[in-house]
Amino acid sequence: MIENASAHPELAAPYAAHVETWMQRVEAALGACGYDALCVFAGDEITPPRDDVEYPYRIEPYFKLWVPLEYAPGSALLLVPGRKPRLALLQPEDFWHAPPEDPKGFWVDHVDVGIARDAAQVGGVLGALPARTAAIGARADDERFVAVDDPALLARLDYARAVKTDYEVACLERASARAARGHRAVAAAFSAETSELDLHRRFLDATGHRETELPYPAIIAIDRHAAILHYQNLDRAPPERASLLLIDAGAAFLGYGSDITRTTVRHAAEIEALRDSIETLQRTLCGELRAGVDFVALHQRAHELLAGVLREHGIVVCGADEALETGITRTFLPHGLGHLLGLQVHDAGGRLVSPDGEVRPPPASDPFLRLTRTVEPGFTLTIEPGVYFIPALLRTMAPPNRRRVNWDAVERLLPYGGIRIEDDLLVQDGGSRNLTREAFAATAA
Repeated sequence: MIENASAHPELAAPYAAHVETWMQRVEAALGACGYDALCVFAGDEITPPRDDVEYPYRIEPYFKLWVPLEYAPGSALLLVPGRKPRLALLQPEDFWHAPPEDPKGFWVDHVDVGIARDAAQVGGVLGALPARTAAIGARADDERFVAVDDPALLARLDYARAVKTDYEVACLERASARAARGHRAVAAAFSAETSELDLHRRFLDATGHRETELPYPAIIAIDRHAAILHYQNLDRAPPERASLLLIDAGAAFLGYGSDITRTTVRHAAEIEALRDSIETLQRTLCGELRAGVDFVALHQRAHELLAGVLREHGIVVCGADEALETGITRTFLPHGLGHLLGLQVHDAGGRLVSPDGEVRPPPASDPFLRLTRTVEPGFTLTIEPGVYFIPALLRTMAPPNRRRVNWDAVERLLPYGGIRIEDDLLVQDGGSRNLTREAFAATAA
Protein backbone atom coordinates (compact mmCIF):
# COMPACT_ATOMS: atom_id res chain seq x y z
CA MET A 1 0.00 0.00 0.00
CA ILE A 2 1.45 3.35 -1.04
CA GLU A 3 0.65 5.50 1.96
CA ASN A 4 -1.49 8.62 1.58
CA ALA A 5 0.35 11.45 3.32
CA SER A 6 -2.85 13.48 3.60
CA ALA A 7 -4.17 10.89 6.06
CA HIS A 8 -1.55 11.83 8.65
CA PRO A 9 -1.86 15.48 9.64
CA GLU A 10 -0.23 14.66 12.98
CA LEU A 11 3.09 14.46 11.11
CA ALA A 12 3.00 18.11 9.99
CA ALA A 13 4.98 19.54 12.91
CA PRO A 14 7.66 16.84 13.06
CA TYR A 15 8.03 17.01 9.28
CA ALA A 16 8.60 20.78 9.41
CA ALA A 17 11.34 20.27 12.01
CA HIS A 18 12.76 17.39 9.92
CA VAL A 19 13.11 19.67 6.87
CA GLU A 20 14.83 22.33 8.96
CA THR A 21 17.27 19.82 10.46
CA TRP A 22 18.10 18.30 7.11
CA MET A 23 18.58 21.67 5.44
CA GLN A 24 21.17 22.45 8.12
CA ARG A 25 22.87 19.11 7.47
CA VAL A 26 22.89 19.65 3.71
CA GLU A 27 24.21 23.19 4.10
CA ALA A 28 27.08 21.93 6.28
CA ALA A 29 27.90 19.12 3.84
CA LEU A 30 27.79 21.44 0.82
CA GLY A 31 30.01 23.97 2.54
CA ALA A 32 32.58 21.35 3.50
CA CYS A 33 32.72 20.06 -0.09
CA GLY A 34 32.70 23.45 -1.81
CA TYR A 35 29.21 23.36 -3.36
CA ASP A 36 26.34 25.87 -3.39
CA ALA A 37 23.36 23.57 -3.95
CA LEU A 38 22.30 19.95 -4.35
CA CYS A 39 19.94 18.42 -6.90
CA VAL A 40 18.51 15.01 -6.01
CA PHE A 41 16.92 12.88 -8.71
CA ALA A 42 14.21 10.36 -7.87
CA GLY A 43 15.49 7.85 -10.43
CA ASP A 44 13.98 6.46 -13.60
CA GLU A 45 12.09 3.30 -14.31
CA ILE A 46 14.45 0.76 -15.87
CA THR A 47 13.72 -2.05 -18.29
CA PRO A 48 15.80 -5.22 -18.73
CA PRO A 49 17.75 -5.58 -21.97
CA ARG A 50 15.54 -6.45 -24.95
CA ASP A 51 12.36 -5.98 -22.94
CA ASP A 52 9.79 -3.26 -22.38
CA VAL A 53 8.47 -4.26 -18.94
CA GLU A 54 10.08 -2.26 -16.16
CA TYR A 55 11.86 -3.62 -13.13
CA PRO A 56 10.07 -2.82 -9.85
CA TYR A 57 10.71 0.87 -9.19
CA ARG A 58 12.87 1.92 -6.24
CA ILE A 59 13.10 5.61 -5.49
CA GLU A 60 16.37 7.32 -4.52
CA PRO A 61 16.63 7.33 -0.69
CA TYR A 62 17.74 10.96 -0.52
CA PHE A 63 14.71 11.97 -2.56
CA LYS A 64 12.16 10.30 -0.28
CA LEU A 65 13.99 11.70 2.74
CA TRP A 66 12.66 15.13 1.72
CA VAL A 67 9.30 14.31 0.20
CA PRO A 68 7.18 11.31 1.26
CA LEU A 69 6.70 9.98 -2.26
CA GLU A 70 7.38 6.38 -3.19
CA TYR A 71 6.62 6.68 -6.90
CA ALA A 72 8.03 9.70 -8.74
CA PRO A 73 10.15 8.45 -11.66
CA GLY A 74 11.93 11.19 -13.56
CA SER A 75 11.32 13.81 -10.87
CA ALA A 76 13.99 15.96 -9.20
CA LEU A 77 14.46 18.08 -6.10
CA LEU A 78 16.65 21.18 -5.77
CA LEU A 79 18.09 22.03 -2.35
CA VAL A 80 19.55 25.50 -1.92
CA PRO A 81 20.43 26.68 1.60
CA GLY A 82 18.13 29.49 2.67
CA ARG A 83 15.33 28.49 0.29
CA LYS A 84 12.41 26.08 0.33
CA PRO A 85 13.18 22.77 -1.37
CA ARG A 86 12.04 22.98 -5.00
CA LEU A 87 10.32 19.84 -6.35
CA ALA A 88 9.90 19.23 -10.06
CA LEU A 89 7.34 16.43 -10.08
CA LEU A 90 7.13 14.64 -13.42
CA GLN A 91 3.44 14.06 -14.03
CA PRO A 92 3.12 13.08 -17.70
CA GLU A 93 -0.18 12.94 -19.50
CA ASP A 94 -0.04 9.24 -20.29
CA PHE A 95 -2.81 6.87 -21.31
CA TRP A 96 -0.62 3.76 -20.78
CA HIS A 97 0.13 4.30 -17.10
CA ALA A 98 -1.29 6.30 -14.22
CA PRO A 99 0.98 9.28 -13.49
CA PRO A 100 1.91 10.29 -9.92
CA GLU A 101 -1.00 11.88 -8.09
CA ASP A 102 -1.17 15.58 -7.27
CA PRO A 103 0.93 16.35 -4.18
CA LYS A 104 -1.15 16.64 -1.02
CA GLY A 105 -0.82 16.21 2.69
CA PHE A 106 1.19 17.55 5.59
CA TRP A 107 4.35 18.19 3.57
CA VAL A 108 3.28 20.34 0.64
CA ASP A 109 3.42 23.65 2.55
CA HIS A 110 7.12 23.11 3.17
CA VAL A 111 8.14 22.34 -0.41
CA ASP A 112 7.86 24.52 -3.51
CA VAL A 113 6.14 22.13 -5.91
CA GLY A 114 6.14 22.48 -9.68
CA ILE A 115 4.67 20.07 -12.23
CA ALA A 116 6.52 18.90 -15.34
CA ARG A 117 4.45 17.27 -18.08
CA ASP A 118 7.41 15.59 -19.75
CA ALA A 119 11.05 14.88 -18.96
CA ALA A 120 12.26 17.86 -20.97
CA GLN A 121 10.37 20.23 -18.65
CA VAL A 122 11.93 19.01 -15.39
CA GLY A 123 14.98 21.27 -15.67
CA GLY A 124 12.84 24.30 -16.44
CA VAL A 125 10.60 23.65 -13.45
CA LEU A 126 13.64 23.44 -11.17
CA GLY A 127 14.73 26.85 -12.45
CA ALA A 128 18.20 28.34 -12.66
CA LEU A 129 20.84 26.35 -10.80
CA PRO A 130 23.45 28.00 -8.60
CA ALA A 131 26.93 28.03 -10.10
CA ARG A 132 28.31 25.09 -8.15
CA THR A 133 25.44 22.62 -7.95
CA ALA A 134 26.19 18.97 -7.16
CA ALA A 135 23.77 16.13 -7.89
CA ILE A 136 22.74 12.73 -6.58
CA GLY A 137 21.39 10.26 -9.11
CA ALA A 138 22.01 12.31 -12.27
CA ARG A 139 23.80 11.04 -15.35
CA ALA A 140 27.54 11.22 -14.78
CA ASP A 141 27.99 13.30 -17.95
CA ASP A 142 25.26 15.84 -17.10
CA GLU A 143 27.05 19.15 -17.68
CA ARG A 144 24.66 21.11 -15.47
CA PHE A 145 26.42 19.78 -12.36
CA VAL A 146 29.96 20.23 -11.12
CA ALA A 147 29.83 16.78 -9.49
CA VAL A 148 27.54 13.77 -9.54
CA ASP A 149 27.41 11.32 -6.62
CA ASP A 150 30.51 12.84 -5.03
CA PRO A 151 31.71 10.24 -2.46
CA ALA A 152 32.84 12.97 -0.05
CA LEU A 153 29.42 14.63 -0.09
CA LEU A 154 27.59 11.32 0.22
CA ALA A 155 29.79 10.31 3.14
CA ARG A 156 28.81 13.44 5.06
CA LEU A 157 25.12 12.86 4.38
CA ASP A 158 25.32 9.14 5.14
CA TYR A 159 27.15 9.81 8.41
CA ALA A 160 24.53 12.33 9.55
CA ARG A 161 21.63 10.15 8.48
CA ALA A 162 22.26 7.63 11.26
CA VAL A 163 20.71 10.08 13.75
CA LYS A 164 16.99 10.15 13.04
CA THR A 165 14.66 13.11 13.39
CA ASP A 166 11.38 12.84 15.29
CA TYR A 167 9.56 12.65 11.95
CA GLU A 168 11.66 9.68 10.88
CA VAL A 169 11.07 7.95 14.21
CA ALA A 170 7.31 8.45 13.76
CA CYS A 171 7.49 6.83 10.32
CA LEU A 172 9.51 3.92 11.69
CA GLU A 173 7.00 3.44 14.52
CA ARG A 174 4.20 3.12 11.97
CA ALA A 175 6.25 0.76 9.80
CA SER A 176 6.83 -1.43 12.86
CA ALA A 177 3.14 -1.47 13.73
CA ARG A 178 2.21 -2.53 10.21
CA ALA A 179 4.80 -5.31 10.19
CA ALA A 180 3.72 -6.56 13.62
CA ARG A 181 0.20 -7.10 12.28
CA GLY A 182 1.65 -9.16 9.46
CA HIS A 183 3.81 -11.25 11.77
CA ARG A 184 0.87 -12.01 14.05
CA ALA A 185 -1.24 -13.11 11.10
CA VAL A 186 1.45 -15.43 9.79
CA ALA A 187 2.25 -16.99 13.16
CA ALA A 188 -1.45 -17.65 13.78
CA ALA A 189 -1.83 -19.33 10.38
CA PHE A 190 1.28 -21.54 10.57
CA SER A 191 0.28 -25.20 10.41
CA ALA A 192 0.99 -28.41 8.52
CA GLU A 193 -1.50 -27.27 5.87
CA THR A 194 0.07 -23.89 5.07
CA SER A 195 2.84 -23.43 2.54
CA GLU A 196 5.45 -20.69 2.55
CA LEU A 197 3.60 -19.04 -0.32
CA ASP A 198 0.33 -19.17 1.65
CA LEU A 199 2.00 -17.47 4.59
CA HIS A 200 3.58 -14.83 2.39
CA ARG A 201 0.17 -13.91 1.01
CA ARG A 202 -1.20 -13.64 4.54
CA PHE A 203 1.61 -11.25 5.44
CA LEU A 204 0.80 -9.05 2.45
CA ASP A 205 -2.90 -9.08 3.28
CA ALA A 206 -2.30 -8.13 6.91
CA THR A 207 0.13 -5.32 6.10
CA GLY A 208 -1.83 -3.98 3.14
CA HIS A 209 1.21 -4.17 0.85
CA ARG A 210 1.80 -5.34 -2.66
CA GLU A 211 4.92 -7.48 -2.86
CA THR A 212 6.86 -4.73 -4.65
CA GLU A 213 6.03 -2.27 -1.83
CA LEU A 214 7.83 -4.28 0.86
CA PRO A 215 11.07 -2.68 2.07
CA TYR A 216 12.86 -5.95 1.24
CA PRO A 217 11.81 -9.40 -0.02
CA ALA A 218 10.21 -11.24 2.86
CA ILE A 219 11.95 -14.39 4.12
CA ILE A 220 9.40 -17.05 5.00
CA ALA A 221 11.31 -20.21 5.76
CA ILE A 222 9.95 -23.46 7.17
CA ASP A 223 12.21 -26.01 8.84
CA ARG A 224 15.50 -26.59 6.93
CA HIS A 225 14.96 -23.46 4.86
CA ALA A 226 15.55 -21.42 8.03
CA ALA A 227 19.24 -22.33 7.76
CA ILE A 228 19.48 -20.23 4.57
CA LEU A 229 20.09 -16.72 5.87
CA HIS A 230 18.49 -14.87 2.94
CA TYR A 231 16.15 -17.65 1.81
CA GLN A 232 14.52 -16.38 -1.36
CA ASN A 233 12.05 -19.07 -2.44
CA LEU A 234 8.43 -19.66 -1.47
CA ASP A 235 7.44 -23.30 -1.58
CA ARG A 236 3.93 -23.79 -2.89
CA ALA A 237 3.36 -27.17 -1.24
CA PRO A 238 2.78 -27.56 2.50
CA PRO A 239 5.90 -28.82 4.31
CA GLU A 240 6.41 -32.37 5.49
CA ARG A 241 6.90 -31.45 9.15
CA ALA A 242 5.97 -27.80 9.73
CA SER A 243 7.86 -27.72 13.02
CA LEU A 244 9.62 -24.36 12.74
CA LEU A 245 8.81 -21.13 10.90
CA LEU A 246 11.28 -18.27 10.57
CA ILE A 247 9.73 -15.11 9.16
CA ASP A 248 11.99 -12.13 8.50
CA ALA A 249 9.69 -9.48 7.05
CA GLY A 250 9.20 -5.76 7.37
CA ALA A 251 6.68 -3.18 6.27
CA ALA A 252 6.99 0.34 4.86
CA PHE A 253 5.54 3.71 5.80
CA LEU A 254 6.21 6.85 3.74
CA GLY A 255 9.51 5.44 2.53
CA TYR A 256 10.81 4.10 5.85
CA GLY A 257 11.04 0.38 6.51
CA SER A 258 10.92 -1.92 9.50
CA ASP A 259 12.91 -5.16 9.73
CA ILE A 260 11.54 -7.82 12.09
CA THR A 261 12.24 -11.52 12.55
CA ARG A 262 10.35 -14.03 14.64
CA THR A 263 10.70 -17.81 14.95
CA THR A 264 7.63 -19.91 15.70
CA VAL A 265 7.86 -23.55 16.82
CA ARG A 266 5.15 -26.26 16.74
CA HIS A 267 5.29 -29.52 18.69
CA ALA A 268 9.10 -29.71 18.95
CA ALA A 269 10.28 -29.32 22.54
CA GLU A 270 14.04 -29.39 21.95
CA ILE A 271 14.11 -26.62 19.35
CA GLU A 272 11.47 -24.67 21.29
CA ALA A 273 13.73 -24.66 24.34
CA LEU A 274 16.61 -23.43 22.19
CA ARG A 275 14.37 -20.75 20.68
CA ASP A 276 13.46 -19.58 24.19
CA SER A 277 17.15 -19.29 25.07
CA ILE A 278 17.82 -17.18 21.97
CA GLU A 279 14.84 -15.02 22.93
CA THR A 280 16.41 -14.44 26.35
CA LEU A 281 19.79 -13.74 24.75
CA GLN A 282 18.25 -11.23 22.37
CA ARG A 283 16.38 -9.41 25.14
CA THR A 284 19.60 -9.20 27.13
CA LEU A 285 21.40 -7.54 24.23
CA CYS A 286 18.53 -5.12 23.68
CA GLY A 287 18.75 -4.18 27.36
CA GLU A 288 22.47 -3.47 27.01
CA LEU A 289 22.06 -1.20 23.97
CA ARG A 290 22.60 2.45 24.90
CA ALA A 291 24.43 5.54 23.74
CA GLY A 292 28.20 5.18 23.98
CA VAL A 293 28.24 1.44 23.36
CA ASP A 294 30.72 0.22 20.74
CA PHE A 295 28.57 -1.93 18.46
CA VAL A 296 31.53 -4.17 17.64
CA ALA A 297 31.82 -4.94 21.35
CA LEU A 298 28.08 -5.62 21.57
CA HIS A 299 28.43 -8.02 18.64
CA GLN A 300 31.20 -9.79 20.56
CA ARG A 301 28.92 -9.88 23.59
CA ALA A 302 26.34 -11.72 21.47
CA HIS A 303 28.90 -14.45 20.77
CA GLU A 304 29.81 -14.62 24.44
CA LEU A 305 26.17 -15.21 25.34
CA LEU A 306 25.70 -17.66 22.47
CA ALA A 307 28.63 -19.73 23.69
CA GLY A 308 26.76 -20.18 26.95
CA VAL A 309 23.59 -21.20 25.10
CA LEU A 310 25.48 -23.77 23.02
CA ARG A 311 26.94 -25.25 26.17
CA GLU A 312 23.62 -25.17 28.05
CA HIS A 313 21.86 -27.11 25.29
CA GLY A 314 24.63 -29.65 24.84
CA ILE A 315 25.52 -28.53 21.31
CA VAL A 316 29.17 -28.18 22.30
CA VAL A 317 31.04 -30.46 24.65
CA CYS A 318 33.65 -27.87 25.65
CA GLY A 319 33.23 -24.95 28.03
CA ALA A 320 31.55 -21.72 26.95
CA ASP A 321 34.84 -19.79 27.17
CA GLU A 322 36.53 -22.32 24.90
CA ALA A 323 33.67 -22.21 22.41
CA LEU A 324 34.06 -18.44 22.22
CA GLU A 325 37.85 -18.34 22.04
CA THR A 326 38.13 -21.01 19.35
CA GLY A 327 35.56 -19.32 17.09
CA ILE A 328 33.01 -22.13 17.21
CA THR A 329 30.20 -19.65 17.78
CA ARG A 330 30.88 -18.13 14.32
CA THR A 331 29.84 -21.42 12.72
CA PHE A 332 26.46 -21.20 14.44
CA LEU A 333 26.07 -17.40 14.06
CA PRO A 334 27.89 -16.26 10.91
CA HIS A 335 26.19 -12.89 10.36
CA GLY A 336 26.40 -9.55 12.14
CA LEU A 337 24.35 -8.66 15.20
CA GLY A 338 22.56 -5.77 13.49
CA HIS A 339 22.61 -2.77 11.20
CA LEU A 340 21.31 0.77 10.88
CA LEU A 341 17.71 1.07 9.73
CA GLY A 342 15.70 3.82 8.06
CA LEU A 343 15.31 4.92 4.46
CA GLN A 344 16.93 1.63 3.49
CA VAL A 345 16.73 -1.62 5.39
CA HIS A 346 20.52 -1.81 5.59
CA ASP A 347 20.82 1.93 6.01
CA ALA A 348 23.90 3.75 4.77
CA GLY A 349 26.76 4.86 7.00
CA GLY A 350 27.06 1.87 9.31
CA ARG A 351 30.84 1.72 9.04
CA LEU A 352 31.53 5.46 8.84
CA VAL A 353 33.22 6.81 11.96
CA SER A 354 33.53 10.43 10.84
CA PRO A 355 31.79 12.76 8.38
CA ASP A 356 35.06 12.89 6.42
CA GLY A 357 34.40 9.37 5.15
CA GLU A 358 36.72 7.48 7.49
CA VAL A 359 35.62 3.85 7.58
CA ARG A 360 36.07 1.36 10.41
CA PRO A 361 36.07 -2.07 8.82
CA PRO A 362 34.58 -4.99 10.74
CA PRO A 363 36.92 -7.38 12.55
CA ALA A 364 38.46 -10.11 10.39
CA SER A 365 36.48 -12.67 12.39
CA ASP A 366 33.17 -10.94 11.55
CA PRO A 367 33.36 -9.70 7.94
CA PHE A 368 29.59 -9.43 7.57
CA LEU A 369 29.06 -6.98 10.45
CA ARG A 370 27.41 -3.91 8.88
CA LEU A 371 27.58 -1.60 11.90
CA THR A 372 30.95 -0.73 13.47
CA ARG A 373 30.17 2.69 14.95
CA THR A 374 29.83 3.78 18.55
CA VAL A 375 26.12 4.08 19.17
CA GLU A 376 24.63 7.58 19.54
CA PRO A 377 21.23 8.90 20.64
CA GLY A 378 18.91 8.92 17.65
CA PHE A 379 20.32 5.82 15.97
CA THR A 380 17.73 3.28 14.84
CA LEU A 381 19.13 -0.19 14.39
CA THR A 382 18.38 -3.88 14.57
CA ILE A 383 19.42 -6.43 17.15
CA GLU A 384 19.14 -9.86 15.51
CA PRO A 385 21.11 -12.72 17.03
CA GLY A 386 20.42 -16.28 16.01
CA VAL A 387 21.65 -19.84 15.94
CA TYR A 388 21.73 -21.90 12.74
CA PHE A 389 22.59 -25.40 11.62
CA ILE A 390 24.05 -24.74 8.18
CA PRO A 391 25.49 -27.86 6.51
CA ALA A 392 27.95 -25.90 4.37
CA LEU A 393 29.50 -24.28 7.46
CA LEU A 394 29.40 -27.40 9.60
CA ARG A 395 31.22 -29.37 6.92
CA THR A 396 34.07 -26.85 6.77
CA MET A 397 34.65 -26.64 10.52
CA ALA A 398 38.30 -27.12 11.43
CA PRO A 399 39.13 -30.59 12.88
CA PRO A 400 40.07 -29.28 16.35
CA ASN A 401 36.68 -27.59 16.62
CA ARG A 402 34.83 -30.59 15.30
CA ARG A 403 35.97 -32.45 18.41
CA ARG A 404 34.30 -29.79 20.53
CA VAL A 405 30.84 -30.32 18.98
CA ASN A 406 28.16 -32.79 20.02
CA TRP A 407 27.30 -34.12 16.57
CA ASP A 408 24.38 -36.21 17.83
CA ALA A 409 22.73 -33.00 19.02
CA VAL A 410 23.53 -31.25 15.75
CA GLU A 411 22.00 -34.09 13.74
CA ARG A 412 18.80 -33.83 15.77
CA LEU A 413 18.63 -30.07 15.24
CA LEU A 414 19.56 -29.94 11.55
CA PRO A 415 15.98 -30.53 10.31
CA TYR A 416 14.85 -27.34 12.10
CA GLY A 417 17.24 -25.10 10.18
CA GLY A 418 17.78 -22.22 12.54
CA ILE A 419 16.43 -19.49 14.80
CA ARG A 420 16.58 -15.71 14.59
CA ILE A 421 14.91 -13.04 16.74
CA GLU A 422 15.13 -9.46 15.46
CA ASP A 423 13.86 -6.17 16.87
CA ASP A 424 14.16 -2.56 15.71
CA LEU A 425 15.39 -0.18 18.42
CA LEU A 426 15.75 3.57 18.86
CA VAL A 427 18.76 4.57 20.93
CA GLN A 428 18.08 7.25 23.52
CA ASP A 429 19.99 8.90 26.35
CA GLY A 430 20.28 6.28 29.06
CA GLY A 431 18.91 3.34 27.09
CA SER A 432 16.80 2.46 24.10
CA ARG A 433 13.20 2.04 22.94
CA ASN A 434 12.22 -1.26 21.40
CA LEU A 435 9.95 -0.17 18.56
CA THR A 436 9.20 -3.77 17.61
CA ARG A 437 8.06 -5.00 20.99
CA GLU A 438 6.03 -1.85 21.50
CA ALA A 439 4.30 -2.59 18.19
CA PHE A 440 3.59 -6.21 19.13
CA ALA A 441 2.19 -5.11 22.49
CA ALA A 442 -0.08 -2.57 20.82
CA THR A 443 -1.42 -5.20 18.39
CA ALA A 444 -1.94 -7.87 21.04
CA ALA A 445 -5.62 -7.02 21.40
